[in-house]
Amino acid sequence: MKKIVSILFFATILSYAQDSDNDWKFSGQIQIRGEYDGRDFSGESPPVEFVSLRTRVGIEKTFMGKVNFFAQIQDSRVFGEEGGTLAAIDNIDLHQGYVILKRLFDWGIDIQAGRFEVVYGTERFFGAVGWHYVGRSWDGLKIKYDDVFKLDIFGLTQIESASYIGNATPGVYPSPHKSTYSSRVFGLWSTIGTAGINCVDLFGYFESDNRRNEIGEVNLKRFTTGLNLVKSYKIINTIAEAAYQFGEKEALDISSYLISLQVNFSKDWWKIGAGTDLISGTDPKKSGKVNAFDPAFGTNHKFYGYMDYFINIPSNVNQLGLNDFYGNISIKPSGSKFSLSVDFHHFTSNKPTNISPTAEPLYIDILGQEIDLTLKYNFVEGTIISAGGSIFFPGELMELLLFYPRDDVAFWSYVMVTANL
Repeated sequence: MKKIVSILFFATILSYAQDSDNDWKFSGQIQIRGEYDGRDFSGESPPVEFVSLRTRVGIEKTFMGKVNFFAQIQDSRVFGEEGGTLAAIDNIDLHQGYVILKRLFDWGIDIQAGRFEVVYGTERFFGAVGWHYVGRSWDGLKIKYDDVFKLDIFGLTQIESASYIGNATPGVYPSPHKSTYSSRVFGLWSTIGTAGINCVDLFGYFESDNRRNEIGEVNLKRFTTGLNLVKSYKIINTIAEAAYQFGEKEALDISSYLISLQVNFSKDWWKIGAGTDLISGTDPKKSGKVNAFDPAFGTNHKFYGYMDYFINIPSNVNQLGLNDFYGNISIKPSGSKFSLSVDFHHFTSNKPTNISPTAEPLYIDILGQEIDLTLKYNFVEGTIISAGGSIFFPGELMELLLFYPRDDVAFWSYVMVTANL
């Protein structure tokens, strides 16, 4: 029933928008991707094959230049997920639904409230994860200032365990009452200059997870503060990003950092770049602090290899942190619809670990090397066909600690169509 009502609602709105002389806008996207997955480091097991599909339909309307309304529904699925041709899954959800009140009280600020994507800078700290077949969006409120500089102040809800209460009856409120579990993010992001070209981003945010362990300690109270610097000069573009985390996690003090530096040279039909990312980890010999940086809300697929071994940092590297030394080459011949890029990564853990069973220590930190090849074809405006292939050569740490006893070269490939309306 939920699916039928949603489809009828959007069909009615779209029909009205097409038949009326007004400024209703509608948008849509279909992203379909087939993957051939041999990322298990085992030459004896057959690769996994699957196809994912994401469908989005959105409508937008601005009233009197002061109120902006936007709603976007989404269906995300893997082919065959229904389990039969006469089966269905309740999979339609509201990906975005918000209202923006522009120049509220004539104060020069905008207020955005509802459900929306949060994207800042390069997406290293806040991203929409467009590659994923679901994607990320938040419930929350954003206060936006855009005049001499840009400033967003936001409050976002990640998880809320309390249900909506309509009828207030005694049974709804247990006695003694305990705090309901919630996870929220509060922060600000300011941009000075032209974003992506020559700018400085200053940001800070606070994460609160009020779950408590058996002795009453709060799960997480973490602050992140940092800055990004983007500078372009002729054929050179540089990006420097840095952040520091502090606070408490399960009564342990947090002290961690992320530093990223990259330089790109581009001219006409070619681009060459190199960089390094240093994400701090916790030394296994020291248990009194949390030194593992957690980029929990970034689009990590963009940065740490397309094979996605390291998108859930720090858990994917056993809290050891990650060092990524990388280079890339891309070409797009003038007038061509094709583009080709190659990315190279050398991964190590930020902190080494001892694998020796004896008193004589043996420390290792090499995770491995990854090569990503990507080919894109601009079919028509808004529609891109892309294909890619990747291989990963595991290092000692990957072989002996994370995927033991599998140690073969891993591979992965895909073909994807992204059509935007």
